[in-house]
Amino acid sequence: MTAHHLNAWVGAQPMGTLSYDDKTGLFAFQYAPAWADASASFPLSPALPISQQDQANAQHHSVSVRRFFENLLPEGKALDDAAATHRLSKANLYGLLLALGRESTGAISLLPVTTQHPEQAPNSSREISPQELSERIRNRPHQPFNVWDGRVRMSIAGYQDKLAVYINDNRLYLVEGRLASTHILKPEPLSSNLPNLVANEHFCLKLAASLGLPTIDATILRTPDPVLIVPRFDRRRVTNQIERLHVIDACQALDLGVSHKYERNFGIGRDVAHIRDGVSIERLFSIARHALSGAAMRLGLLRWILVQYLIGNSDAHGKNISFFVEPGGLRLAPSYDLVAVCIYPQVDHELAMAIGDEFNISQVRAFDWAELTDQSGLQRRLVAREMRRITRALRKALPELQAWTGYTSEEQSRIADIAAFVLTQAAKLDDIAKDLPDVLTD
Repeated sequence: MTAHHLNAWVGAQPMGTLSYDDKTGLFAFQYAPAWADASASFPLSPALPISQQDQANAQHHSVSVRRFFENLLPEGKALDDAAATHRLSKANLYGLLLALGRESTGAISLLPVTTQHPEQAPNSSREISPQELSERIRNRPHQPFNVWDGRVRMSIAGYQDKLAVYINDNRLYLVEGRLASTHILKPEPLSSNLPNLVANEHFCLKLAASLGLPTIDATILRTPDPVLIVPRFDRRRVTNQIERLHVIDACQALDLGVSHKYERNFGIGRDVAHIRDGVSIERLFSIARHALSGAAMRLGLLRWILVQYLIGNSDAHGKNISFFVEPGGLRLAPSYDLVAVCIYPQVDHELAMAIGDEFNISQVRAFDWAELTDQSGLQRRLVAREMRRITRALRKALPELQAWTGYTSEEQSRIADIAAFVLTQAAKLDDIAKDLPDVLTD
């Protein structure tokens, strides 16, 4: 048994080396000396700072490294397909990183130590026609959507079918080399439990932006099947190249594994529902201590939570919020995966993160919001003021957003359901804002 190594690159700069010892099962990450000494360098995450190079506790260090990198992998069927394509066990983290790590979320490319750095790799592109895309979308029950030309074409966390592509002059390409992907394609899910999800997410993103929450500027492509085109906020065009930006999700920021993306990390069974060691709202606000601006991040987190409540996104978990990692600290990334889950009666509506102690969105009261504000260190009057601001903005923006003619008649009906739900939530929030400053808590 031997140790195995992958080099981590950020553009043309070597960031460090990921090591795996298959005898002990331990992982390690060692920053490159030049990276550690550079003024513009940044760490993988707060749990893996550049300054702590001695790794005195190898076991603890290995756990943090494993958690960080496992959060880069897809989940569910996408992970099943990726593992099967490469004939790997889903438990073989190092093998999956070796196979998929060249193009993942964030700035880091993982390459074998014998491989030239990514800036020297030749560019290659392969166009996807609208007809081919439509055929592949419809053939998903029989052919994995993330496998093209016999190769896994993306390693992006999450459950939904996704494909990372490079878009130039409104044409779609699968690319390699310096041409990193710029967008993510998200077709309708195969499940009949979530009809018109593309329009749902598109509408919720536009609504959130009108409420002052920075979001990605998604569009709908019809092939004729609807596909949500999502710009990658971890990519930036620089002249003729694509620069990768380092981002981490809340699980990575909190040094938690993907299994802890829900606050009730062991589920909602009677014997385990009291265990709440996963990502919670209180833990989210603790990330602000690593922020470039703690005040700006706390306000951004509050707005993110209020929007999730208004649209009924009960599945807003720890992998649905991300942060840019910069030399001076963390900065909240644009919001994504905004979906009005509560309009679908077929799916569970329990909140991924409790508001106060309440996981039932229909039962959230002023007392629960008071607990949230106390736990997060926010002033109640500030929260109440933000509630009133956001509901005013919602009522002003809603008619124009509903009138958009790009939705089909079936999608318009779904949008009407969302609008009715958010107006009901806004009325509740107005009442809560009146009571919040004077609520008594223990």
